[in-house]
Amino acid sequence: MKVRRFTTIGGLILILVLAGAPGTSTSAQGEPGSPTDLALAAAVKLALEKHPALRAAGYQAAAAAAGVDQARASFLPRVDFSEGITRSDNPVYAFGALLNQGRFTQADFAVERLNHPDPLTNWRTNIAGSLPLFVGGRTVLGYQQAEIGREVAERGRARVEHEVIFGVTRAYYGVLLAQEAKATVDAAVRTAEANLASAESRYEAGMVVASDALAARVRLARLKEEAIAAANQLRLAHAGLNDAMGVALDQPYRITGRLDLPPLRHERFEGLEALAHEKRPEYRQAALEEQRLEKEVLRAKGAFLPTMHLLGNYEINNHRFSGDGQDSWSVGVVMNWNLWSGGADRARFVEAQASQQRASALRERLASAIALEVRDAFLALQTARERVAVAKDAVAHAEESLRIVQDRYDAGLTTIVELLDSETALTAARTNLTRTLYEATVGQARLELSLGTLDRARF
Repeated sequence: MKVRRFTTIGGLILILVLAGAPGTSTSAQGEPGSPTDLALAAAVKLALEKHPALRAAGYQAAAAAAGVDQARASFLPRVDFSEGITRSDNPVYAFGALLNQGRFTQADFAVERLNHPDPLTNWRTNIAGSLPLFVGGRTVLGYQQAEIGREVAERGRARVEHEVIFGVTRAYYGVLLAQEAKATVDAAVRTAEANLASAESRYEAGMVVASDALAARVRLARLKEEAIAAANQLRLAHAGLNDAMGVALDQPYRITGRLDLPPLRHERFEGLEALAHEKRPEYRQAALEEQRLEKEVLRAKGAFLPTMHLLGNYEINNHRFSGDGQDSWSVGVVMNWNLWSGGADRARFVEAQASQQRASALRERLASAIALEVRDAFLALQTARERVAVAKDAVAHAEESLRIVQDRYDAGLTTIVELLDSETALTAARTNLTRTLYEATVGQARLELSLGTLDRARF
């Protein structure tokens, strides 16, 4: 009885623990549906697991790998099995079927039986095999092309990974930007509410005119409108981040961290273009496509050569499905050489050459486009970082200006209009600083994307 009682008590305790009783690890994770803290590295990791574009790229890589297996099968013999039944009174068929079944007799030479045989049933079991001996190198070239196609697909998956990481990074800092913008507006609203209360008190005391209170009320109304817009923008930024991660748009997350100037990874432009040509997956894709089409030219040229196959055949012919029939086999080598196809082979060769030359031209164009993209990203990052320094100075000046004007207003030496203008200038300066920090942070990621180095190793 004691053992049973202790077991029951232990089971109740376990149920309370699993149900998330206070003080358990379950409650530490938060209530269902509550926001989860999310750092940038965790957001990137989640996107690499969940994003549909990466899954699609993975399937494409798997399909390309299967294409290599298909190409490899061309080196191996092909074996086909067939089972069929035929019934006919055709004289040629009947004569051959009797021979194949091993049932031909002297009586079957009778002219009447040769011309008008009885209907005959033949069950034919056949195993046929073939092995290419020479196909103008097209088998080897096809396998090499499949290998190149697999690497192209892998490079494509890498490029999608870079783009997903950049999308998450941009969206993550977009949420931080929206949070900072909302915090700035909310602070301005609180200040405007204090100004309104002060202006109304002074008006009631006869220290200021009614226009001061009215001006403070107008500014507060305008800031409340901006606060509503900022709140909506924050909600939209959260949904954008979820979309970039490949999760449900309404999944709640609590974004940690704040906008700050990131460390500079590339101080000089020299060497960045060469680095991008080495690292960018799509540039490697273009080079691989050019190689694949070079092999396609050789395959097209191989069509002018003869082909040779080893053939083998084994068959059993029976007049009943379960009867004892006669088997036969054959082995041979067949050479085939197309002497004229209306110029189709020549046209395919010219087409392959043109496609290869086009791929070469596109690769050169891509090299220039990548170099321009790197240059643009580098200069944009430099500009954004310089603007951050200027914006910080502007915020400091605006804060000092507001402090002076506030003191003058409290002393009755200036109007509320000047005070409100100073507060507006400070709000604008803080908003501009937040925007420049966002641009510098995203600009760093954009430069890494243009260089082809924005991969999962960064996180």
